[in-house]
Amino acid sequence: MALALCALAPINIRAADREQGDGMMGSEQPRIPEPMVFDLVRPLGSTRGELEINALAAQQTDGSVAWAPEIEYTIADGLAVELELPAENSSVQATKAAVQGTFRQGRTEQFIHGWQAIGKKQRADGSRSADGLYIAGYRWNDRWSTLGMTGVRLDALGRGTTRSILTNASLFYSPGDRATLGIEFNGEWGGAGRSRSWIPQIHVRLSDHWSVQSGVALNRRKDAAKTWALTGRLIYAF
Repeated sequence: MALALCALAPINIRAADREQGDGMMGSEQPRIPEPMVFDLVRPLGSTRGELEINALAAQQTDGSVAWAPEIEYTIADGLAVELELPAENSSVQATKAAVQGTFRQGRTEQFIHGWQAIGKKQRADGSRSADGLYIAGYRWNDRWSTLGMTGVRLDALGRGTTRSILTNASLFYSPGDRATLGIEFNGEWGGAGRSRSWIPQIHVRLSDHWSVQSGVALNRRKDAAKTWALTGRLIYAF
């Protein structure tokens, strides 16, 4: 009901919002925030030469810390690449690379869409996985926006490949020019089982270059107990 009412209101993006740094953005125009956990390579519609470094960290219920430093760069207008090193405590667990593009067809002042491809290699056993995703974002008005992703994951490539369906859905509310509140859902269904997570979160722009996201991830895997993790991402956009 809230989204339906917002859709009837005219879009009027604040000038101050347009001037925010891109560290928290899932798209540049329209200005749509980026999910904290399943983040994008760079904002959809980013321009050539944009560079960002960031790190996600999660304090888990068993006391371990999962974290991942990333570097992201836009190599051409609407086309960006990323290198990530997922780690646990002091040990790097995998190498992950991604490429992301923005579709020009169908883009409007309120809607934008694109795609993302991800490859990952585990260091322990050399197993590989690949993800392919469709991304779509919609800006309802100057406060409400949504971003969603859906696609397929192929696990254990070349070793009896299994397939899973991936889903991300996020809803954002921006009460001011420097902060955004959001709720993010991530789901995976398929060969590796079924998992779901809900992540209420807050994004804060600290300066023209620095921003931070923080929240609590509530996780559930099939036939396993619920877990939670304190989660945060620190971002520097050049």
